[in-house]
Amino acid sequence: MGKAGRFACILTPMILTVASLITVALLLAGGTKRSILPSFYYVRLDMRNLNVTEITQRNTTAKDLGLEDFYVSYLWNYCSGSIDDKANLWKIDNCSDTTSGFSFDIEKIVQKEANKAITFPEPVQKVQKAVNIVTKFMNACYVLGAIATAVTFLIGWFGLLSRWGSCVTTIFADLSFCFLFAASLCSSVLAYSLRGAYTKAFDAFGVEAVVGRRFITTTWVATIFSLGAAIFWMMSMCCCSGRKKKIMENQPGPTMVQHTGAGGYHRVSDPYGGAPSNTPLPYGAPKTTPGYEPMRHT
Repeated sequence: MGKAGRFACILTPMILTVASLITVALLLAGGTKRSILPSFYYVRLDMRNLNVTEITQRNTTAKDLGLEDFYVSYLWNYCSGSIDDKANLWKIDNCSDTTSGFSFDIEKIVQKEANKAITFPEPVQKVQKAVNIVTKFMNACYVLGAIATAVTFLIGWFGLLSRWGSCVTTIFADLSFCFLFAASLCSSVLAYSLRGAYTKAFDAFGVEAVVGRRFITTTWVATIFSLGAAIFWMMSMCCCSGRKKKIMENQPGPTMVQHTGAGGYHRVSDPYGGAPSNTPLPYGAPKTTPGYEPMRHT
């Protein structure tokens, strides 16, 4: 098939690898600045109806405590802002510094900004403990998945040379899929667990949690792209060898009948391998074959 066929064979996994790398980059870059992909959060908390009556002995809202209207969590930081109810506009005003070990601990954030010891409902506290533990693992999986995807793209070009290159590329493609699948699973579980906890405590606490569907959709799209790339890289190990044409040219072909000159071929009755044949007798000469002797014994 040659190099052209080999290139066509690895084109599909290369495209899927690039698509996965781009979508993962969107997730990693989301929210690092106020203007950079602000909608790529995995959970958002609406604090406008916050009710901490049991703690302050009076009906206290988020504005009374000096809190923002909403808080959103990204992979490396969180942002907060105000809501224009008339225009239905959610405007981000502030973002925290990005840190590699970031965990969206909203209870600590609220206590720090309100400068008061506000205790969150028990269901929220239980989920928050899991969030603090799993978030670091989730972020590490996203980073490792992005690195493995980038390495897959770089060494994927060696797959153009031989199926051994595809073999090495497949290893990194499989690692990329495993990391991204784990990260997507963690982010989905955390986001929906937080939403469930705040929904359960909404009547008493008044905070509404919303899952960032754009983030969840993008992370699973990246995982699907990575899975497709891993499958096609594995398939490229089994077919479309760039050396096939050369190998076929070196193989011995069928033996051809040689010309004898003057455009003719050997007759079928011609001696095989140059062995001598019986010399034909002259016309009219008696036969030299022995006669029939029925009584002769050997």
